[in-house]
Amino acid sequence: MNVLIASVELSPVNLSVHLIEVELGEPKVVMNRADARKIGIVSNDRVKISFLGRSEIVLVSLTDTFISEGQLAVFVDMAKKLNLSEGCKVTVEPSEPRESINSIKKKLSGAKLGRKEIDRIVKDVYSGALSAVELTAFVLGVNFYGLDMDEIEWLTRSMASVGNVLDFGDMDVVDVHSVGGVPGNSKNSLVIVPIVAASGLIIPKTSTRAITSPSGTVDTMEVLAPVNLGPDEIVKITKRVGGVITWGYPANLSPVDATFIESVEYPLGVDPEPLIYASVLSKKYAVGAKKLVIDIPTGPEAKVEDMKTARTMARRFMEISERLGIRTHVAISYGGQPVGRCIGPALEAMEALEVMESCGKRGSGSFVEKSVGLAGLLLEIGSVAPRGKGYQMALSVLESGKAYEKFMEIVEAQGGRRMKADEIEIGEYRAIVRANTSGYVTSVSNRAMMRIARTAGAPNDKKAGIRLLAKRGDKVEEGDPLFELYSSSESKLDEALKMSTLLKPFRIESMILEVFGEVSTGSASPISR
Repeated sequence: MNVLIASVELSPVNLSVHLIEVELGEPKVVMNRADARKIGIVSNDRVKISFLGRSEIVLVSLTDTFISEGQLAVFVDMAKKLNLSEGCKVTVEPSEPRESINSIKKKLSGAKLGRKEIDRIVKDVYSGALSAVELTAFVLGVNFYGLDMDEIEWLTRSMASVGNVLDFGDMDVVDVHSVGGVPGNSKNSLVIVPIVAASGLIIPKTSTRAITSPSGTVDTMEVLAPVNLGPDEIVKITKRVGGVITWGYPANLSPVDATFIESVEYPLGVDPEPLIYASVLSKKYAVGAKKLVIDIPTGPEAKVEDMKTARTMARRFMEISERLGIRTHVAISYGGQPVGRCIGPALEAMEALEVMESCGKRGSGSFVEKSVGLAGLLLEIGSVAPRGKGYQMALSVLESGKAYEKFMEIVEAQGGRRMKADEIEIGEYRAIVRANTSGYVTSVSNRAMMRIARTAGAPNDKKAGIRLLAKRGDKVEEGDPLFELYSSSESKLDEALKMSTLLKPFRIESMILEVFGEVSTGSASPISR
């Protein structure tokens, strides 16, 4: 008996938009299961949504009850892309899987990706075409199997190219970037940039907001001036005053980097090493940097904990930079405890201003030393200081007051106003944590300090944070102040105090740790044989 099997031509369906006033953060719509059967799709298939000549490929979830047959639930972010409104009619039809999905599966098996494959993945991430699961699969594939130097170069170039790339013409643009991981580190750029700009170099410093730290460079700068500069503003201001300190997001500089961090790396607590290189260098490539200094803080509880790892990272940064045409020096800096004395946006801004106002006479020695050292390297690589003389030249710019004047120029150019350190407002609720024993401070925990400052409200509460009153190597007596906590919220201050008790961020020990020797007669029980 012959059975004739007829193919069924499935036609698109026209559905009425039901707008959901929620930003979902990924490309997804919801349709009734009855409508899905008409076009032969199941949950998590992709569909093509078309309206007035424009279309988007999205994932679909199915329901029997959430919306009625004939309707399509569309979230705010997708509605904006297609200019959809409540009740308008759209065409929905099945879509073929995206090619980038096969490339992601390939990476999950440990295979090397080609340049075109990486380009497709980055473009799909940028357009929002990948689901949260697919995006996570790619980042975890990189985390488990890594990327070779070719793949990192291609990823870096692709991440830069999907956003804006600034054009400074023939100007010799320099830049500085830290891989982070140490509290108090964000304020360095507030001193480095004006020293470098006052020395005649061009430095458009862009950065991201804090993800896991109590403050990022952008959060700290925002205490003093707006940081939402567009690409044309960055170029214009930098050419006029020599530098900016601004947020890369509004300028659309390497936007995929933020997607990787916010959607996968931060929620899962993963930080794949290849993505560190691509993250840093795609942003520097996008601002047109030709010469670069990268800071790798290294020490217990820093992002990079040992010198061997730091040296390996330094070599890889330099190799990829060379491929990109960026002349790079890498500084491995001490990261065994917080930088300077202040942690949190307003407190770090205050500390940076204190250093510049006083021409380097006030402020933590470690903070001044690091900022001047990195600035000096930029002056040398930028050919305005002879080799080995950059530190002294940078220090002279700071001590002359030129760094403070240049910083105020930058602040005013970005829409801020001149101010002194003592004008910066910090949290009204305060508490001092004291030593419960006498001895020497042998360690200050980076991780604990970050958690305590964030519990107090930083960086969202710019006035929240920590002022360190003692650091490693200091001698303290029982009852001496170790650090002061600040917050705009009394309840958050209380939580931060509880966190301080739980985490015990300071380790205080006697200089004599143990004693071995004869036991005096009668001072201990006899030992039985």
